[in-house]
Amino acid sequence: MSGKEKKTVKKKEVGKEPEFHRMGTVIRGLKYLAKDSPGILPVAVLHALLSAAYPYIGIILSAAILTGLADPGRDMRQLFFLALLLVVLNFLGRRLLDFLGQLQDVLQYVVMKHVDRSVAEKAWKMEYGMSGNPQVNERKWTITYYHYGRGVVALAWQVKNFLQALTTIAISVTLTAQLFMARAVGEGKIVAFLNHWLAAVLFWLFAALTIGFTIWTSTKVQKCYYQMGEDSRRPGNQMMALLERGCAEYTKGKELRLFGAEGVISRRLEALAGEVVEISRRVFRYERKMTGLPTFLSRFFHMVVYLFVGVKAFFGAFGAGSILQYTGAVTQLGDGITLFSEVVRDFLQNLRYIHDYFTFLDLPNRMDTGTLPVTKQIREAYEFTFRNVTFTYPGSAQPVLHNVNCSFKKGEKLAVVGKNGSGKTTFIKLLCRLYDPEEGEILLNGVDIRRYQYDQYMDLFSTVFQDYQIFAFELGENVASASDYQESLVSDSLEFAGFGDRLKSLEKGLHTQVYKYFGEDGLELSGGENQKVAIARCLYKDADYVILDEPTAALDPVAEAEVYQRMNRFVKDKGAIYISHRLSSCHFCDRILVFEEGRVVENGTHGELLEAGGLYQKMWEAQAQYYA
Repeated sequence: MSGKEKKTVKKKEVGKEPEFHRMGTVIRGLKYLAKDSPGILPVAVLHALLSAAYPYIGIILSAAILTGLADPGRDMRQLFFLALLLVVLNFLGRRLLDFLGQLQDVLQYVVMKHVDRSVAEKAWKMEYGMSGNPQVNERKWTITYYHYGRGVVALAWQVKNFLQALTTIAISVTLTAQLFMARAVGEGKIVAFLNHWLAAVLFWLFAALTIGFTIWTSTKVQKCYYQMGEDSRRPGNQMMALLERGCAEYTKGKELRLFGAEGVISRRLEALAGEVVEISRRVFRYERKMTGLPTFLSRFFHMVVYLFVGVKAFFGAFGAGSILQYTGAVTQLGDGITLFSEVVRDFLQNLRYIHDYFTFLDLPNRMDTGTLPVTKQIREAYEFTFRNVTFTYPGSAQPVLHNVNCSFKKGEKLAVVGKNGSGKTTFIKLLCRLYDPEEGEILLNGVDIRRYQYDQYMDLFSTVFQDYQIFAFELGENVASASDYQESLVSDSLEFAGFGDRLKSLEKGLHTQVYKYFGEDGLELSGGENQKVAIARCLYKDADYVILDEPTAALDPVAEAEVYQRMNRFVKDKGAIYISHRLSSCHFCDRILVFEEGRVVENGTHGELLEAGGLYQKMWEAQAQYYA
């Protein structure tokens, strides 16, 4: 595939938003919930039905009690039984509702943790270059920031509310229908209207108008709220990143205190917060304007119904108990309509967040496309070849590497040197398939590395980058990158990396917690100690090819030379690449590549390049005093 074609593919995959289908999003969200937590939807349905039916226990039984009390021939034993039944059913129903609500919360929390994990796993698996894409990162932040109140996590609760609203409306309509069947007694235009079919038609038309108009305005408002989320995503995410990475991290504390940087951070936070507040203010104003009339219609509908029930009771259509039943049914009908409109608004708004989540999960893992195995024969005799490789970082106008050509094989120690920004680290990232070249190709034993199975290819390398990371794990876990490891091998790796004396001084040894994130007894390492731990991690993996990308910058030149000498003994017959501004590793390497402005300008042994009198000679002479 040509570089131009690859650019086109990447742009299509990352930049183009997949088409949004509401029904498809709903079905996929429900399938996800059913698979991830099989009990959550049945619990939501049961919770919805009971929540809808529960208020009618009080309405129907209270109406029956009131009717009985109004009857001169009332049966007190029966009334006492109804009162006791009302208390018992209310108590049991309330307890069951509380239990179902708490159970659903627990199940949703489990789903939330699974969503967190799926987002993290996707971030691990996606192409490394995509992890630096602002659009991808903003979507990831949005998913994890809103995940309990939005997305698939909130879908179960919205299903519950949706079914509850429909059931409430259905029960209320059934009971309310009896209201129109009851005949008012007497004569006159008022009585005739109360008993005419037109009264029922006008009632239901008014109800339909209220519901339809509320749904329409809710749809408008939810679109506005989603747009608010989109508009506030950038400043909101920047606020969170600034608070977490700029203020909360222990390692940032020195600069904040010594240089008084808190003023700059505060002003930046205020500016970002101002953007979010202004966006929210516009949306809230729009919501107030759009929801004013639906709210008025809903209240007016309640008033008309109460008036209708009261007038009909006045003309003898039913007794006092029925007044309680019908007004309660109408109240529940209004509540059901209100809940339905709110659910529709939230549901339509939430579909976008569900769509965002699945869009993130559907981002292609473009690196994981190869099928060829990295066989034992390849590991025993391998050769890498860069053939006309050019690469430009996403969003950058200028290539970082220009038409790079070189090769190196097993057993060969290669030094890569050059000034800052000359392309040394990018060269390594391409070799390790953190990125793919735009033009040209990288070959392993004559085969494009993109054709090999990604995980097997990555297992070839044991690397220490200049921006290595030490995690807040135990010391042994940091070296092994695992919780289960061979302690003797970890200890040997730390010893070989020069960390042996420090390890012996630690009371808990390999089980010492690094950093103070999880306890006051956490170990704070110096810059040089951090680098030794990172080098030990490289040694522990014991891969076929070793790469050191300026990991010794915190060490003085003599200590750096010692580290490289130890690494050279460790590498033995493996292949290795050493990258450094300082040239202490060059004199024992088989060959040296000199980078300048993204190009390989010199290629040869230490002696050959000194005799050539080029850039390498100038760099060596500038630093020779340190290696005399």
